Amino acid sequence: MTTTTVLAPEGRPRRGFFGIQRMRREGATPAVLAFVVFLVVYLIINPGLLTPLQFMNTANVVVPVAIATIAQLIIVTTGGIDISIGAVMSLANVIFATQFALVPWPVAVLMGLGTGLACGLINGLLVAYLRLPAIAVTLATAFIFGALAREILDRPGGALDDSVYATLAGNLAPFIPFAYIWLGLVAVVTWFLLQKTRIGRTVYGVGSSEHAVSSAGMHSRLSVLFAFGLSGLLVGFAAIFLAGATMTGDPRSGDPYVLTTIAAVALSGASFAGGRGSIFGAILAAITLTLV
Repeated sequence: MTTTTVLAPEGRPRRGFFGIQRMRREGATPAVLAFVVFLVVYLIINPGLLTPLQFMNTANVVVPVAIATIAQLIIVTTGGIDISIGAVMSLANVIFATQFALVPWPVAVLMGLGTGLACGLINGLLVAYLRLPAIAVTLATAFIFGALAREILDRPGGALDDSVYATLAGNLAPFIPFAYIWLGLVAVVTWFLLQKTRIGRTVYGVGSSEHAVSSAGMHSRLSVLFAFGLSGLLVGFAAIFLAGATMTGDPRSGDPYVLTTIAAVALSGASFAGGRGSIFGAILAAITLTLV
């Protein structure tokens, strides 16, 4: 007689945004420790960080980097790297800045977001359906998107008014910049899409084992396309925020963001092999690197 042993299923892992066990599992502990140490040292050297003016100015520098880092993290979670983030950001930035005075502002916002989304989907289609390496695809498209940005606007310019700055980068109240509110909304919505939707959860699965995802009857290619589209949309929003914070469009505004986002993702504890990454850790890593 043969006895079959049935293993009890493991408890469902916590999916809370700030859960300690979750941060350990996603490798965010180094980012948290680095942030705490850096913050203590920074406040000792520069106690003026907590003044309302300095806090607001810091927010306007940190937030576009943090949002772009979240966008990079999504691609890294699939096992790829996006070299085109800077060029996409520049292109969306100049399109929003140049169109703001020509069309109603909601249309200008949609054009900026749509630019980021379209660029992300182009990258995603090439990676997911032509099976090309993400780093090679995005390196090539970076030249194309960057050239388009410089063709539209060859030097910093555009026509933005004070209402854009007030809405995106102003203060809701002392010590409460709108910038951090926007960052919080982006982080929560992205976390929900990746953790609480079926296609979002498969993004992590693609990074861990694309074959396993396909064997389970899920569409791995669609998941990669979704990841690139979501990443591009976030980059578009970061570009709009940057234009609002600086009150101008700049065809090279995104250039510094490529290496910064890759470094921040590395510091966040994400696995560049894919399958693991923490949005909370990415934000803390982005803040740390931006203020260094």
